[in-house]
Amino acid sequence: MNLEALVIGAGLAIGLFPVYSGIGRGWAVSAAVAVWAAAAGLTTVAFATLRGPGQAARTAHRPVEVRAEGYVSSQACQACHPQHYASWHASYHRTMTQPATPRSVLASFDDVTLNLHGRVYNLRRRGDEFWVEMDNPDARPPWPVAAKPRAEAGAAPPTASAPGDAPHAPSGVPPARVERRVVLTTGSHHLQVYWFETGRGRKLAQLPFDFRIAESQWIPDHASFIRPPWPEHEPMPVAAPGEWDLGCIQCHATRGRPRLDTPVPAAPDTLVAEFGIACEACHGPGAEHVNANRNPQRRYRQRRSRAPDPTVVHPAHLQHDRASQVCGQCHGITTFLSHDDQLDWRETGFRYRPGDDLTESRHVVRGSDDLSSPPLREMLRNDPTIRLEDSFWSDGMVRVSGREYNGLIESPCYQRGELSCLSCHVLHKSPDDARSLATWADDQLRPGMEGSAACLQCHTSYAVDLTQHSHHKPGSAGSDCYNCHMPYTTYGLHKAIRSHEIDSPRVAASLQTGRPNACNQCHLDRTLAWAAEHLERWYGTPRPALGDDERSVAASLLWALRGDAGQRALVAWSIGWKAAQEASGTDWMGVYLGRLLADPYDAVRFVAFRSLRTLPGFEHFTYDFVAPEPDRLAASIEVGKLWMRSRRAAPRGDGDALLMDARGRPRIDLIQRIAQQRDDRAIILRE
Repeated sequence: MNLEALVIGAGLAIGLFPVYSGIGRGWAVSAAVAVWAAAAGLTTVAFATLRGPGQAARTAHRPVEVRAEGYVSSQACQACHPQHYASWHASYHRTMTQPATPRSVLASFDDVTLNLHGRVYNLRRRGDEFWVEMDNPDARPPWPVAAKPRAEAGAAPPTASAPGDAPHAPSGVPPARVERRVVLTTGSHHLQVYWFETGRGRKLAQLPFDFRIAESQWIPDHASFIRPPWPEHEPMPVAAPGEWDLGCIQCHATRGRPRLDTPVPAAPDTLVAEFGIACEACHGPGAEHVNANRNPQRRYRQRRSRAPDPTVVHPAHLQHDRASQVCGQCHGITTFLSHDDQLDWRETGFRYRPGDDLTESRHVVRGSDDLSSPPLREMLRNDPTIRLEDSFWSDGMVRVSGREYNGLIESPCYQRGELSCLSCHVLHKSPDDARSLATWADDQLRPGMEGSAACLQCHTSYAVDLTQHSHHKPGSAGSDCYNCHMPYTTYGLHKAIRSHEIDSPRVAASLQTGRPNACNQCHLDRTLAWAAEHLERWYGTPRPALGDDERSVAASLLWALRGDAGQRALVAWSIGWKAAQEASGTDWMGVYLGRLLADPYDAVRFVAFRSLRTLPGFEHFTYDFVAPEPDRLAASIEVGKLWMRSRRAAPRGDGDALLMDARGRPRIDLIQRIAQQRDDRAIILRE
C-alpha cells in the first residue's frame, strides 16, 4: 500500500471510530469508509452487502446498487474531480432514477386521493416512506375494483404483510385493497414516475399516475404520451404497463443487470452499478483508473502528459463516431442482434462499454430498415405491436424524443464531416462558464451553442453575412440556423424538440411525410404554396405540385385538422411558441386551440391547453384535460365563445388561409370539411 493510501486510511479510521462505536454493528458503512476501502485496494467490495439489517429489509423488494465488474460508483470520482462531480450532480442525468426519499420524490404524498376510471389510489407519507393504497393488482374477480372508503384522519393504518396486504381478508382469499411502498422514482426534469414493490423478488410495478413537475400536477400515465384513447368506461389495469427491469433499466441506470431468469418465476434479482446515468455510464468501469491513480507520482505525470489516460475512457478523445455512440447507447433506437443476445441481456445486461463499437453488440434501428432482417424480426418477436411509423416519419427521419443519435447519424455533417454530440453539448460545466448550473443543465449545451454560432463554427462562409443566406433580419428567429435546419419536428413528453437530423426545409417532404417544414412551423398563418414559392425564389428548391387546400389553407391548419395525433400535438405546441406567435399573430389562434381541447388524444389536449394559456385573454382559463368527454366539449365551446367576444374588430387580410370569412369569423363549413379527413389511425409515439 502506498503512503498516500495509508494516510487517508488512518485519518478516516480515526475520525470515524467514535461514530461507529456509538452506533453499533447495525450501522451501514458510510461513503467515507468506502473511500478508505478503495484506497486500501478493496475496490471489488459490493456496497449493497455493507448494510445493516434495517437497510437490507428496506431494499429486499427493489433493485439495488452493487459495485462489481470494476464499477466503483461516482463517489469514487468526487475526491479527484470535484468540479466535474458537482456539475454531474446538478444534471438531470443523475436523477433519472433514484430511491424514493423525501429528497428525491417531487410530488406530494400527503393524503392525496387520485381517481382513474373507477379506481381510487390513496397516497400517504409515513416518515420518510411513501405508500399507495389501491385495489389489489393480484386479486381476481369476484373481488370488486371499487375502492373501500378511506380511513378517517387519525385512524390507525392497516397492518401490512408481504408487503402491505390490507387486513381482514377472508382466509386464503386475496384482499381487495392493499398497500404498497413506493421505492423508486424515474425522471426529474419534466415528469416523475413512481414504482412500488410487488413482493416478487426485486420486480416493481408502476403507479398509473405521473407527476408533471412544471405544473405541479398528477396526471394519468396514459396521458403522458401519445397513445390511443382509453375507453372512458373501461377500467385500466391497477398498475401501469411499464416495467422497470425490462425498460427503464436499459437507459435510466448505470450498468443494469435485469437478472430475470431467476429460480422463482417472475421474481427477478435486478441489480445496477448505480441508479441514474452516472460517471461510469460514459467513462466505463472506473476501478482500474482509481487503482492506478492512487499513486501520486502517476497522477503528476499524467497531468503533465498530453496523452489520454489509458485506464479510463474519455469520450472527447474518441473518434467522432465512437464518441457519439456513448450517447447513442441510450439516445438511440436500438435492438438486439439476435435472440441469443436478447436472452443474454435478460441475465447480464448489455455488453457495450464506452469506447466500444456499439454496432457490434446492438442493431441501430433506422427508418429505412428491412423488416425481414434478423434484428428487426427479433424486435417484432419481442413486441409485435411495434411499428416503425411509431418512431420515424415515412422518409426515415426520427420523430420521437430521446433518440437524437438516430437523427445525428443521418446528417451530412456527421456522415461527411466530424460532427458529434460533443460538437454542441458538454457533459460537465466548465469553471469559466458564467451560466448557472440550472441553466446549463437544461440542455447541457456548450457556451455559445444556443444559436447560430453552433453551425457557423464549421460553416464559416455564412458568418460574413448570415442575413443574405437566411433572408431574415439579424437576430430574428428566421436568421437562427437551428430554426431552419433543426426545426421542432420531434415530439416527446408534451413538447416539441429540435430534430437532430440536420436538413433543409422542403415542401415536398411535408407533402410526402406530413412533417411540418421549418417555414410553415414558424409562419403558422401561411400556406404550403407560400413556403414553396419562397424556397424556390431564395434557394432554387423545386416547387412541388400542390392541391387546392395546400394552395389556399394555412399549412398549420391542415396539420391540426386532418393530421395524425403526433402532427396535431406538434401544431398545438407550435402555436404556443413565442417565435411563431410573433411571426403569425395570435388573434386567430384561440379558435383552433379550442377545437384541440376536444381532441380524442389526452396528450394533444394537454399541449393545446398549455399553449392556449399563452394567448391574451386566456391566461386564467381553467380546464381539466382528463375530464369526462362532455366536460371537455363544453370547455371547447366556451373557448370559441370567449374568442368571438375578444377577437379583433378588423378582420385580417389573409383570412382565407385561416378559414375566416370577410368579417373575421370562422368558416365552420370549411373547417368541418377538412376535419372530416382527420387521420384517426391508432398511433403510439414510442418516446
